[in-house]
Amino acid sequence: MVMRNTVTAALLLFVLTACTGPAAPPDAFYRIEVAAPAQRLPKPVLPGVLEVNRLTSDGVAAERAVAFARTEGGALAHYKYDFWSEPPGILLQDRLEHYLSESGLAGRVVTPELRVLSDWVLRGKVRRFEQIADRSEVVADLELAVVGARDGRLVLLETYAVRIPAASDRVEDAARAMEKAVNEIFARFLADLARASASIPLR
Repeated sequence: MVMRNTVTAALLLFVLTACTGPAAPPDAFYRIEVAAPAQRLPKPVLPGVLEVNRLTSDGVAAERAVAFARTEGGALAHYKYDFWSEPPGILLQDRLEHYLSESGLAGRVVTPELRVLSDWVLRGKVRRFEQIADRSEVVADLELAVVGARDGRLVLLETYAVRIPAASDRVEDAARAMEKAVNEIFARFLADLARASASIPLR
């Protein structure tokens, strides 16, 4: 009887261990850090207050989980345990606000949460923000626009699509490559916005 109970207990323990399987890996969260602008503008080209809104996004681009396609043009999916520190639309809003503040582009740069009366509004959309796994690269596609807050005058409307190679198909390397993509887009946007606003009467 004792032997039978021991064997039964051992079998039960084996079954329970087999059912539980290996523990799930811990969640990983990736930030996007943006370098300071290469140079600060000598004076604001957008006088007054620029409000940076949250960038809109649809589908997989709206989720915190890192999006990927196994092949170019393939179906999009999310990693189960790898996330951006914030949804891309909020993450990029925050980084844009800091980047443009440091650039000296406007007198003040704020977000809507401050409820400040603004002179200019930055709106945008995250079209793509994903890894292409088999090519070890990332794709960032952002539409960015600046308009007059009072009269809706269009200062700039551009779409920036950037592909950056990653060191491997690992998610960590994809996150580093995406950081480079965002830095490139912000630099191009700032240069375009400075040229556009300097070439039209702002008042």
